[in-house]
Order: sequence, then structure tokens, then C-alpha cells
Amino acid sequence: MGSGKSGDLKKGMLYLCATPIGNLQDITLRVLECLKKVDLIAVENMERSRKLLSFYDINASLISYRESNREKISRVILEKLKQGAHVALITDAGMPAISDPGYYLINLLLEKNISFTVLPGPSAVLTALVMSGFPARRFVFWGFLSRKRGALRKELEEIAEEEKTVVLYESPHRLKTTLAEMASILEDRPLAVCRELTKKFEEIHRGNAGELFNSFKQRPPRGEITIVVSPRKRPKGNLSNLKGECEKELLREIKKGEHPTEAVKKVAQKLSLNRNEVYNILVKLKDR
Repeated sequence: MGSGKSGDLKKGMLYLCATPIGNLQDITLRVLECLKKVDLIAVENMERSRKLLSFYDINASLISYRESNREKISRVILEKLKQGAHVALITDAGMPAISDPGYYLINLLLEKNISFTVLPGPSAVLTALVMSGFPARRFVFWGFLSRKRGALRKELEEIAEEEKTVVLYESPHRLKTTLAEMASILEDRPLAVCRELTKKFEEIHRGNAGELFNSFKQRPPRGEITIVVSPRKRPKGNLSNLKGECEKELLREIKKGEHPTEAVKKVAQKLSLNRNEVYNILVKLKDR
């Protein structure tokens, strides 16, 4: 499969197969071909996986692979791979190992020097990111937030300082609690709450956390939830107030051996100053 030739499965290979995040038609031909030919498919949820496989008339041997049995079943899969079996791993939705026990198996195979490959496909993270309309050139995937209030608030405080778009998962029954905490920490930061992506009742709710909390207060959400948080906008620094600090930072960077251009770039970013202004200060420092 890794060579691009159809129909050829490599002996003793694990195939990490991306599956639909909602709409069952969102699956690649390559994944379908693989699932039809492997000796064993490791699945996170038997019922959901059988529904997918039945939809495509795939009859395969299945083994349950989930967080609670990952160590035991990983050893079983490892032995089958050593014997030359073709094995596929699929998760409930999307890419295995993303907020999923598949990462444990991957690390075990790396440790044992056993081959695996990825067959890409649907991703709730990327779908929500694009749907949000927020900057996508740089982004952070946070996964699920902590369930403990103190840890949750600490994580949200980190997210509040993040200058990249943040994508995270949340369960529907915890969404209102999370939005309430976000309202006090993220304040008016624009958010997008994506529900049931690719499905019939797909919804994208936009607004700040307080507005979204009030919206969901009237009708509790159901289904899969992905939240996208817009980047923090840095306030423009005031050169007159920061001139002394700017000089100190420039001297520190130059002393560390940074090239002048890179030093200017770093200091301008750190102090939220215009790069040309910082460069002019550097020139004056050299003339002293």
C-alpha cells in the first residue's frame, strides 16, 4: 500500500486507517481496499465499526482495542504482526492515535522495530479548523480539556495566551460547563462550536463563550463537539514606554550570538513592536 500499488499488502504490517467522522461516505478507496484484504481489524467500538463495515459489505475478523485493554491487545496484535499478518487499526471516527489509544500501539511497534503505515483520510480537527474561518496557517490541537475544574481553568488560561488558533474536543454534557469557564477567562474571544460535523444535522455556532453558553442553555447539545478558539490578538506595543526594555533585549540577544536581523525579529515579536522601529534602535545602539 505504501508504494501506491493497489492490492499489495505487506506481510507483518499494521495499517492505521482513517475512517469517517460522521458521514459514512467520507472514506478513501485505499482504506476500503485495505479493510477488505487484511487478516484482522482492531476496532475501538464493535457496534460502530460493524455499522461502517456492513455499509461497505466488508466481512472481516475483528478484535476490540480500546483504552481499557490496550496493553493486553497490543501484545496480541504484536504477535500476529510477527507471524506475518496484515492488521488494520481503526478508531471510532477519524485518525487512530489522535486522542485515541492507538498511540500506545504505535510506540510499542517503534520499540520493537515493526513496520506500520498510515492511510490518511477524514479529520475532525482539520474539518473544524477550516469551518471556523479562523487563521489556519498555524494552529494548536489541544485534545480534550481536563475534567477537574482547577486544571481546566489552568489550561484555559494557557489557551487565553495562545497566539495560534486552538482546536479542542469536548463532550456534549460538559460543553456548558466549559463555556461558562471560557466566558470568565477568554472573555470576548471569538469561538466556533462545531457539532455533528459531516452529518445531516451539522451545525456551526459562532460567537464569544458567553453568547454560546446562553445559546446552549436553552437546548443542551448532543453529538460530537469540536471547539475552535480564535488566536489571541497582541496589543501593539508603545515604543516610548518600551524603549529601555527594547535596548536591553537587543543587547541580550546580540550577546547570545544572534544575528542582528534575527535579534530584531525576536525582540519585535516579544514586545509587540514594529520591526522597523526595533531596527532603528539597534542602529542607534551600534553608533554609541
